[in-house]
Amino acid sequence: MRVTVEGGVVTAIDLLRHENGRGEKAEIVVDRVLAAQSLRVDAVSGATGSSKVILKAIERALKKAP
Repeated sequence: MRVTVEGGVVTAIDLLRHENGRGEKAEIVVDRVLAAQSLRVDAVSGATGSSKVILKAIERALKKAP
């Protein structure tokens, strides 16, 4: 996961790798986070586990951001 923050705003989230199996549809969570500028977005029905993994990866990337 690579997250770009400019001026306190998340401008890009790049999902570098997602070994998803059936959870591919959870990748839409990235767009939801960008639109909401928040990690508090709905998980994708049928891909809840993958949604949570993606959200956690975004959270970790944000904590590492300068």
